[in-house]
This record gives sequence, C-alpha cells and structure tokens, in this order.
Amino acid sequence: MESGVTRVDATGGYSKSLKSIVYFVVNRYQVNRMEEQVHEIDSKAYIIMSEMADIFSNNMDKA
Repeated sequence: MESGVTRVDATGGYSKSLKSIVYFVVNRYQVNRMEEQVHEIDSKAYIIMSEMADIFSNNMDKA
C-alpha cells in the first residue's frame, strides 16, 4: 500500500496566525509510529484520528 501526504495552508480561526495542516492516511499498525514521529517534529501538534472503511482515488497508479 502506498501512502500520500497533503499539506494545506490555513489561518487560525481565532489567532489569525498562519498554520499548516498535514493530512495523511495510515493503517492501524502505523498509528503509534506516526504519533511518535509527529510529536518528535512538533510536540504541540494536534492529531485527529478517524476510522475509515474504504479509500477511493482516481489518482492511483495501476502498477
């Protein structure tokens, strides 16, 4: 399974400060490692997790 990352420039709703949102999908076996790596980079980062049943994309290479 390949992974992808999307980075979005954002503005804080209250602070109006510039932020970056990094959105990526990992499987359940990668969650702990992902959490550790994110907090090594930014100890104040928020992590939001959501379960997914399926992921569909028209951008997948047909290998």
